[in-house]
Amino acid sequence: MDGIESLRHAIETIPIPGAPPRLSRQGAAVGLALLDTSLRLNHVRRLTERLTVVEHGTARRSTEVDVSLKLLDEGQRQATAQLQDLIGREHGERAASRPARHRSLWVPLARLPRRDVSPIDVFDSSGQKLPRLTQHEASRLVAAGLYRLLRGILAGDENAQTAKHELNTFLFQVHEPRWLIQQALLTLLTERNHPEEEFTLAPAGGTVPGYGRQCRELALDVLSGCSDLLVEYAYLLNVAVRDYMLVVALDDSVEEHRLSYETPLRVDARQSVANEQWRRLAASRRGYVVSYETMIPATLKSYHLVARTAPEAEISRMYLSTDADQHQVDGLVEDLLSLAERQDAAPLQEADGARHKILELQAQTVLRRLADLVRRRKWEAGQSGVELSPRSLPACHLLTAAATTGEAVRTDSGELDNSLRRHPEFTAANLREAARELTDREFGQDLVLVNGIAEDEARAYWRRSGGPDPRGDHIRVRATLVLKDSTKAGPLNVTFYALAVATVSFVLGWLLVGRPWPYGREATEALGHIGDGQSVITMLLLLPGFLYSRLSLPPRRTVLGYLGTLPQALVQLSIAAVAGFAAAVATQSRGEVVQVTLTIAVALPVLAALVLLSRASWRESAIPLSRIGAPRWAGAGAWDRREPLDADVRFDSSGGW
Repeated sequence: MDGIESLRHAIETIPIPGAPPRLSRQGAAVGLALLDTSLRLNHVRRLTERLTVVEHGTARRSTEVDVSLKLLDEGQRQATAQLQDLIGREHGERAASRPARHRSLWVPLARLPRRDVSPIDVFDSSGQKLPRLTQHEASRLVAAGLYRLLRGILAGDENAQTAKHELNTFLFQVHEPRWLIQQALLTLLTERNHPEEEFTLAPAGGTVPGYGRQCRELALDVLSGCSDLLVEYAYLLNVAVRDYMLVVALDDSVEEHRLSYETPLRVDARQSVANEQWRRLAASRRGYVVSYETMIPATLKSYHLVARTAPEAEISRMYLSTDADQHQVDGLVEDLLSLAERQDAAPLQEADGARHKILELQAQTVLRRLADLVRRRKWEAGQSGVELSPRSLPACHLLTAAATTGEAVRTDSGELDNSLRRHPEFTAANLREAARELTDREFGQDLVLVNGIAEDEARAYWRRSGGPDPRGDHIRVRATLVLKDSTKAGPLNVTFYALAVATVSFVLGWLLVGRPWPYGREATEALGHIGDGQSVITMLLLLPGFLYSRLSLPPRRTVLGYLGTLPQALVQLSIAAVAGFAAAVATQSRGEVVQVTLTIAVALPVLAALVLLSRASWRESAIPLSRIGAPRWAGAGAWDRREPLDADVRFDSSGGW
């Protein structure tokens, strides 16, 4: 349910107050300033996130923020500086009784999802804990600001001054509908929860709508009748209802601050038991795939992601991708399709001078944007060491060449015509195909491929390209990591163990039968009449058990335990095979039964060793980008139609975004 719908539902269900809620005008100005600053975050110079993955299904995320107070504009600085005095007055503190102290600025650092918020401590570079504005205080300020903003928008409508219009009645004549909207905003923003779905309260029989019902309907009718005026207001309300603001007090005498805090992550590792076991077995070959998604402010210039894992593991591959250019690509696709329609509707032979000139200028503008986008993607591909092949984007490359090579067409009179519309590759078919390629190849997603990985740590650096001004309030960031066992010893040790178990079983069978080949009538009779079966059982259980105790197998919950599921399963199968052989001897079974269990006790561990040697997971090459969800324009992913691998675990810091 979005912000306006939540507000309408609150108006329907909240009792009408008998007096207006206490919302100060100064608090309203401060609340709007905080909301504006949290949306723009123009004072945040760099955002660094550190993601540590050691155990399966859990991760630790810490965030570092570089803040420059000199980047705050004058309005933001004045409004946030007033908050210190406002908080004191709300707590009954008099101005004369306040001791002299350094001026502080209350500055928003981030917006956190309301549904997943938990107590957060913010520390400065020296490790000191900073004062934080409580969510209740921040919500009251924002509620006051949103109400003042709503009333200002409605008062600017031409009908607000018409005496008999319902908008005039709402603003200047009847008080209860305004009080109801104030209380609804205050309730929505100060309570942690917000409505997910509507519920209705049925009226009692034998009643008619009274004054209370009329007040509710007036408030709802005003919101519905002025919906065109409230489009941008609805967006602000949705942000305020959806997110909390993390606001801290910073010393105004210091311009540069480096702050850090930890926030929880949403984890999606739920799978069926059979599916999880299958993925565990496959992970020893392809690696442990981790997917991480987050949101960063659209105005942010620089974002760093540092991924870490246990020292015994390594990050074999990592990439980072954002949708910072998605708005630009969506607009470019629309322009290409529109240009194709106009090209069909206005052939060169029939176009007049003015119309031809207009279409020519539009074509140049659109293709220049396309050429610049292709150029940026090629540079990203080259920096990441992947390929952006012309065969994956043939139409885009043809149109890019037409816009950048400066080629001209010679007319029938022998003159050179530099018109882009006369270029042989500038056709409606190519324009439509280019639009399709941009969408199909996910050209709105950029790519940062991390090549310099230092064993258990990888760093991805994303910086905004020189494209148009950002649109929207946030950018979605997606990163994928592939973790592998860096010790290279787990599968190899299990291989030696399986061969040792097979050797013990084979030697015991040799000694019991008296010859290396434990088959035939004499061998079967010998296995059916084992004299000292207790010694055989002791050897079968003691020696494999001693060797098993020397294996250093990681705990199952860790990433290494997840990667070592196949070797551990093969170890257990080898032990089960030896236990079956020992059980047949202990029960003095027939020779044929003992012979079969001896064969299994030898063959199954040997087969396990061969499986581990054939998979050679410690020598596995890097997993293709197309298989871990990289943008389809990158490398082989541009034409590889195979579905990406499902991540073994997904972390999401965006909450309900």
